[in-house]
Amino acid sequence: MRRLPEIALVLTLGPLLCGFALLEKRDVEVEAGNAALKAGKAEDALGHYDKAIAKLPADAGAHFDRGAALYALSRFDEAGQEFLRATEAKDGALKASAFYNLGNAFFKKDKFKEAVEAYKRSLGLNPADKQAKWNLEIALQKQKDDQKKKDDQKKDDKKKDDKKDDQKKDDKKKDDKKDDQKKDDKKKDDKSGQQDQKKDQNQKDQADQPPPRPGDKPDEQQIDAVLDNLERSSKDLEKERARARAVRRAPPARDW
Repeated sequence: MRRLPEIALVLTLGPLLCGFALLEKRDVEVEAGNAALKAGKAEDALGHYDKAIAKLPADAGAHFDRGAALYALSRFDEAGQEFLRATEAKDGALKASAFYNLGNAFFKKDKFKEAVEAYKRSLGLNPADKQAKWNLEIALQKQKDDQKKKDDQKKDDKKKDDKKDDQKKDDKKKDDKKDDQKKDDKKKDDKSGQQDQKKDQNQKDQADQPPPRPGDKPDEQQIDAVLDNLERSSKDLEKERARARAVRRAPPARDW
């Protein structure tokens, strides 16, 4: 499908602003509305058409004319409703024009799919309508472009969602790593605390032991404990070792 110049879109998209006067009988309000609409006084025309519809609520031509006035006022949703009512006309020409203008109203609201269907219905009733063919071609291209935008937007949204998911995974890994580090630090702290507690208990046990009496032979565990406790002072350590050696060489005490 060839692309159409933008100016063609502007020129072709407009309802038949002169009222479609195919009423079964003449009506003064419809005629007054048509005259006002031709003069560019859409608001005045709408007032006359409102009065006409109050008298002829089922008249398709009156709804068509009111839709044209609403369209001129850029009230496209309301205009579409009036053109839709006009598509119930028994007259083929009025019905075709109603579908054509309904397509224009949809187009103005960027409802390109609905506009395409309306133009097709118009061409089904009047295949020779060149404006309907032209607008249909534009609406089809717009529909295609609109669908492409939606597809591209979905892709962009998916990329953003995937990026967010990846970020969440990275954040979770970082949090898990922090938790593991905290667990390791806690294990080290617990181990260090146990060692300190054991050391304190050993020192307490050593302090609770009575001093050796003269003539007593200290056992090896006592000697090791004393030596371990005196490691910080080399001078005292040497004295203690000398005393321990003297104790080991002394003859056993007589018990008689």
